[in-house]
Amino acid sequence: MAKEQKTKPDSDEELNEWTEHLEELRRRIIAVLAVFTVAAIPAFAFSEHIAAFLMTPVADLGLELYTFNPAEKFLAYLNLAVWTGAIVAAPFCLLQIGLFVWPALKGKERRWTLTALLVVPVLFIAGSGLAYRFLSPVVLRFFLRFASGDGIQPLWGFKEYLALLYALMLAAGLLLQTPLLLLFSFVLGLTTPKKVARFRPHIIIMIFLAAGICTPPDVISQAALGVPLYLLFELTLFIGGFLSRTNGEKKEQ
Repeated sequence: MAKEQKTKPDSDEELNEWTEHLEELRRRIIAVLAVFTVAAIPAFAFSEHIAAFLMTPVADLGLELYTFNPAEKFLAYLNLAVWTGAIVAAPFCLLQIGLFVWPALKGKERRWTLTALLVVPVLFIAGSGLAYRFLSPVVLRFFLRFASGDGIQPLWGFKEYLALLYALMLAAGLLLQTPLLLLFSFVLGLTTPKKVARFRPHIIIMIFLAAGICTPPDVISQAALGVPLYLLFELTLFIGGFLSRTNGEKKEQ
């Protein structure tokens, strides 16, 4: 009986802690959804201006986009508003995740978590901008040349074009996160730059394979995404080696 009386308060405290964590998580999810909604509604109101900006790559090719059913333009603008709301809410979502796990982190973990919260949005925006400015024109020109080969005239849909552009920007933004994950593996001691450098030929193949999956099957578009990813990989190895040497010198002192 004495053991049961001792363990029962502990179990009640654990239950209360879990309840508090779940309640805090619920509040943060609601806050993220609120930011998403507040951003998505004005985005729908200004969707025509946002669409004009996103249509610049195809407009530079002298092509016009079409709709093929009465609701297509409305649904495309609705998707555009959802994507805009998600992009605006993403940094706030990362902040809420960081604040949620912050109490459980220690000094070194807190520094790197804070770094990740700052670097991840920057890398995603850089990758998406790279896809919008450089990758999408290459991809669109490839499809345009391919379509006009045997007398078939291209007639591109507005909704399908936006879906392709979203996919390219999302893929580039996510792929640019991989160097950060590799750097964290160095910091956490899961691997070392020297060990990773041994597999450089395999990693190069994986980089260009991922670039090939995310782009049309032509060398130019694969290189447009693969080369920056490879340069980031080499930069990550350099930074990881510098951090390893710095940590080694501190331990010796």
